[in-house]
Amino acid sequence: MVSGLGEQLVIVSNRGPVTFSRTESGEREYSRGAGGLVTALNAVSRRQEGAVWIASAMSEEDAAVSRENVPYEVEDLRVTFVEHDPDAYSLMYNHIANPLLWFVQHGLYDLPYSPGLGDDTRRAWEEGYVTVNRNFAEATAGAIAGAESPVILLHDYQLYMVPRFLRERLVSDAFISLFVHIPWPEPDYWRVLPRYIREGVLESLLETSIVAFHTRRYARNFIETATAFLGAEGDAERGIIRHEDREIWVKAYPISIDPGEFKELASDEAVEAEEEALRNLPGQLVVRVDRMDLSKNTVRGFEAYGRMLERHPEMREQVTFLARVQPSREDVREYARYAEVVQETVDRVNKDHGTDAWKPIELAMEDNFPRSIAAYKNYDVLLVNAVRDGMNLVAKEAAVVNDRGGVLVLSENAGAYEELGEHALTVNPFDLDEQAEAIYRALTMPAGERARKARALKQAVEANTIEHWVQAQIRDIASYREGGGEKQSAAPDAL
Repeated sequence: MVSGLGEQLVIVSNRGPVTFSRTESGEREYSRGAGGLVTALNAVSRRQEGAVWIASAMSEEDAAVSRENVPYEVEDLRVTFVEHDPDAYSLMYNHIANPLLWFVQHGLYDLPYSPGLGDDTRRAWEEGYVTVNRNFAEATAGAIAGAESPVILLHDYQLYMVPRFLRERLVSDAFISLFVHIPWPEPDYWRVLPRYIREGVLESLLETSIVAFHTRRYARNFIETATAFLGAEGDAERGIIRHEDREIWVKAYPISIDPGEFKELASDEAVEAEEEALRNLPGQLVVRVDRMDLSKNTVRGFEAYGRMLERHPEMREQVTFLARVQPSREDVREYARYAEVVQETVDRVNKDHGTDAWKPIELAMEDNFPRSIAAYKNYDVLLVNAVRDGMNLVAKEAAVVNDRGGVLVLSENAGAYEELGEHALTVNPFDLDEQAEAIYRALTMPAGERARKARALKQAVEANTIEHWVQAQIRDIASYREGGGEKQSAAPDAL
């Protein structure tokens, strides 16, 4: 048992570490979940024997596993699935979590026109979001029944109401944290939400012991929001909120990666095979690897690149923009339209600047991890120009495997900016001219300066790995419980 994690550790997230299915012969099989969050939470679960991971049932076989009413053991994991009514889950995910909370927290709404909130919003909240969160709370309460001093680690914006529902059920001294993996906006943007959502979420989050974010900026925004809307007492310097009779710590833990894992992946045969195709692309390589999400600012990135070619025509046929964009939320109208605009922008840039022998932008809308790693290894410029990001692990993943002294062009609104900004060319994600000039400067930067920046970038990532992320949280859990929430840890991430 790891000191600080109590007798029972429960991790709760909407998506779990595995998904089950049936083979043609009827045998149960599973596939591992992908993505940075699943990898990070695996690192946490490995620290505690008997840890249980609770997640939504995403397949028919997941639902069958959920009806067995015991944690399902697979490899080094104990997984419990929560089966939701499909209509309730759709209301939660497709009407509240995405797009409403996601759009508000990333600043994506065109406020003169959207959102238009009303009775449909309230119904989606009450019959969808609240219902699904109650399901999670019930499953979590069952998992810790009889345990002394359990630790419950909730993750992300789909679960904001779980802390309140847990406190209604629990009589134990459970430690509850909720890690918000997306940005927390300035207080005025929180006013976009209906009163029953904005105040309900805040009241619930202040039932936790720790609310965590990836950056100090988002942690400060949360403290300011809680004081503005609930009249809570906030101490931004110490990262503490006092509300009613409770003390809540608000912490910044910048998530990271396992550099050794990515270096090993970089030498994989599948990656090396993908590199062969890259060698046929003309000139230097500008790379972006993203999901097809409005928050990633893909369209402006291509427009800025086109503007760079317009201003510096000598760069034509001397550079190729390689974009790997993973389809995402294609059933959401705004996302489907954005994917169309991305393609239209690429076509326009290629038409305006391309030649018979050269296509300025090579766009692939696909999920191909070996191909992405190959691009990481070979970029001369990596463009991460997000409108706003919780972190953006692409900037970290690419930095540790790049072989070409590549330069990072980084949005000042990306979560990674706090850690990596001094080693990158930072840009305003809305300023096309600034992005165009940053791309040009990165392409023409002297070799010595490129090498220094690339080396410093890699060192910054290696100085804060996923293990550091896990250990910082474990230390603060122990410190909070030792002091009964009445004293602040001396951890260096205090605000």
